[in-house]
Amino acid sequence: MTPETAFFRLVASLLLGAALGLLYGFLRPLGRRHRHLADALVVLGAWWVYIYLGFGVCAGDLRLGYVWGLLAGAVVWEATAGRWLQPVFSGIWQILGTMWGLFWHLGKNFCNLRKFCLHLGKNGLQ
Repeated sequence: MTPETAFFRLVASLLLGAALGLLYGFLRPLGRRHRHLADALVVLGAWWVYIYLGFGVCAGDLRLGYVWGLLAGAVVWEATAGRWLQPVFSGIWQILGTMWGLFWHLGKNFCNLRKFCLHLGKNGLQ
């Protein structure tokens, strides 16, 4: 293997590790309420990144240094940009939770209204 190829693969593993760090940082606020869902999504993402690195980037020639590159990329991401983006991701999940609660409440009210109308129809009050 040439040094250029090794360098390219190492940089690719660092960047993919940073993408894993981004995924972890994005799903961290979700993990406060739905821990198992967030963990499962992170594990699925890590598995996909490992398979992509092994067969897409390294063409099946995966070495231990590249796996360490994934870890290093994730740690560096969390230590730098991940800390700055943490409030942003938390705000995104808060907005999504509020929207979900609103849709849930509207759907619940619609179902209650439908049951009320059906009840009136059964009693002949309509």
